[in-house]
Amino acid sequence: MRMAIMFSALLAGCSGQSQPVKAETKPAARDVLVQYATASCFAFQQNDYLKDQGERWAGAIMQNARGPVEEWTPVADAVKAELARSGVAQGQGEGPQSPTVPLPVMTCGKIVATPAVSRSIDASAKALADDYQKEEGNG
Repeated sequence: MRMAIMFSALLAGCSGQSQPVKAETKPAARDVLVQYATASCFAFQQNDYLKDQGERWAGAIMQNARGPVEEWTPVADAVKAELARSGVAQGQGEGPQSPTVPLPVMTCGKIVATPAVSRSIDASAKALADDYQKEEGNG
């Protein structure tokens, strides 16, 4: 139950943490890609609950996704590579002699701000901008 509460708090907190949108990028495409990157991060976790939630979230995003899947895949690939490179953040346990504990929720909440993942999101958002412009009725 404690994990579910922390996960819910993260989701509420992450919704306002999208990166600045560049002038040539449609905000809708970038916002959805940020969500997809965060969901992908959870899907790559070892914890079964987080993995399941990430897979379900990413699946729901992809059900409503616009544009070719080939434009989405590099985002998940960049997330996976970043997790392999930097690993999951660690924090101090409850007491002074406690071992460190993994912080996958914090890791996934911040992964979109890493340079490689952010660049991948930007590139995919640019490639998907027309698909999202058409969807919004602006094209």
